[in-house]
Amino acid sequence: MLKKLLLLAGAALCVSTAAHASIIPVLDSVTFDGTDYVYSYHATLSGDQGLVTGSQVVIYDFAGYVPGSIFAPSPFIVTSTPLSANFNTAAGGVQTNAVYTDDPTIPDLVFTYNGPDFRVTSPGLDITIPGLTAESTFGNITVDGFSSRAIKNSGLGTVGTVAFNNGAVSVPSGAVPEPASWSMLIMGFGGIGALLRLRRRQEPSLALHS
Repeated sequence: MLKKLLLLAGAALCVSTAAHASIIPVLDSVTFDGTDYVYSYHATLSGDQGLVTGSQVVIYDFAGYVPGSIFAPSPFIVTSTPLSANFNTAAGGVQTNAVYTDDPTIPDLVFTYNGPDFRVTSPGLDITIPGLTAESTFGNITVDGFSSRAIKNSGLGTVGTVAFNNGAVSVPSGAVPEPASWSMLIMGFGGIGALLRLRRRQEPSLALHS
């Protein structure tokens, strides 16, 4: 039912195969738009998972976020950019990511489902929701964390219980090279300059011998 509603809303849902693990966001592309960069993601809902109001995926630390640029293709997906995500699982939040720390000074991208209860009708077939986008002033990419919350479709005694997931996802980065990296770059440029000077000195002498 949700698939038809999303199609009517202009969001194409694609069947794919992926690991069963709640909702997983993946960066598809980064395109230049004027002075900013558009980051386009898709989210894969595992075939053994479902959605209820409050199901959510949070992309940590979207550096350089352009206010008002977050977008989802479905009216059932509410977008927001709090400075930090809700990590209170008892209050409908997502779990913390054990590997990646959420920086409270950098906006997170939050996509929250707010539609009718949805269960994948064919367990094992995953649903892909494309077109989750946001803009950043930065075009460089780094790796940070994500966390998501869905519900279980199957499993003896666990149907309808909460399913959490977290992992890594690509996000914009405004970081500049560290001092050590700058030193390597300077040394590299210096080496290139020295090589060019050497070639200039050698070229006249070769011409004289010709």
